[in-house]
Amino acid sequence: MESQTIKTAPDVTIIMVHRDRFSLAVQSLNQTIAATRAPYKLLYVDAGSPRKVAAELKRICDENGFRYTRYDALLSPAQSRNRGHRLADTKYVAFVESCTFVADNWLEGLISCAEETGAEVVQPLMCQGKPFHTEIHQAGGTFAKDIALFFRGAPEDHVICDIEMHQGKQVSDVPLARAETQVTEVHCLLVRRDTFERFGDFDESMLSTKDHLDFSMTVWKNGGRIMLEPASVATFYVPNRHNPIQISDYPYFILRWSPKWQADSLNYFKTKWGLEGDPYFKKRNDIISWRYREAILKPFARRIPFVGHSYKVQKFVMMTLEPIVVAFGSWLAKNHEKTLVKETARATPHRVGSPAHSL
Repeated sequence: MESQTIKTAPDVTIIMVHRDRFSLAVQSLNQTIAATRAPYKLLYVDAGSPRKVAAELKRICDENGFRYTRYDALLSPAQSRNRGHRLADTKYVAFVESCTFVADNWLEGLISCAEETGAEVVQPLMCQGKPFHTEIHQAGGTFAKDIALFFRGAPEDHVICDIEMHQGKQVSDVPLARAETQVTEVHCLLVRRDTFERFGDFDESMLSTKDHLDFSMTVWKNGGRIMLEPASVATFYVPNRHNPIQISDYPYFILRWSPKWQADSLNYFKTKWGLEGDPYFKKRNDIISWRYREAILKPFARRIPFVGHSYKVQKFVMMTLEPIVVAFGSWLAKNHEKTLVKETARATPHRVGSPAHSL
């Protein structure tokens, strides 16, 4: 009896966090439960979702004996991940964003890879869009042509590649095998929990863009390893005209992708890693508002009766409304820090029942 208890005790805590919207959160949580077989704990870090969504997330957690922690303030994903892993007590933590949908046996594949390779971080094959698990979003990636030279070379050797492997290709067209990779996405990944004690937390100064690169570079600089395990599959459901964000998502989406948060993140990232001479950052700053256009402004224009699909109409809408959305994003960003301080001081985690769950 004792050995059976040890054998089936959860070694992993699934930590679910919001990425940039709330409207898929309930669906993603339900699908994660349905697709996960291994014994596990689950902690939901709910950072500012609408009350209706929050109530449903809490209900699901209550019914399954999961742990639910609510913050009324909007948190960046890095802030949410850190709050999550600090509450975990298992060997592994698996992070899943609230617009990510995992395939059957996703968790078993990640754990098997970690156990067999000893890697600190394992990422699944990341797909994008619908049908789920068919089109590749990222199958590993590269941040440097030569990792050793990147970290120890001359300033001119500090150049970001930022290559996501096989993006846009069909899974059926690309033969993939377990392999070492320089870059992991953070839509879904498994991390040995003691990695944070050795290498530090997710850097909360990376409020927005390129937080996955910063985390990946931190792992490699400290002597860790990242593995791609294509036997595990998950799909990131990116906002687009077929999958638009909802009005209730606007405040968080606009904050997360505000030009201020992105510019602050890029500038911090550039200084942190000694990349001041890298032209990569000019390219990123030149397209800093593209998510506003694709996820908010173009869908809004397309809903205008009769003329919404006209390129000229869409261009006019973007020219007219983009400055307003950017200004709102700047206002949200400036008020975020003081709101977060107040919320953190009074936030009370909600824990219901046993955190262990097995299907």
